[in-house]
Amino acid sequence: MSLARLPNPPDKYDKLYMERLLNELNLQIRDLHNPGHAVHATVQLLQLPTSATGLRSGDVWRDAGAGNALKIVP
Repeated sequence: MSLARLPNPPDKYDKLYMERLLNELNLQIRDLHNPGHAVHATVQLLQLPTSATGLRSGDVWRDAGAGNALKIVP
């Protein structure tokens, strides 16, 4: 993922420039938190937690008591 280059600042700032700048910053922050789908032939997950304690919804953990099954925190 590559981030867009922010525009050079104008000599004078106006409301439209600031709206566009804030919109671009918001888009880039959103893309950092949601990089999109990925397709891989293999995946290796190292040091997975063995309990859901303290994890957020959507986090993955390994249940050693269930044959090391991967589980997702609801």
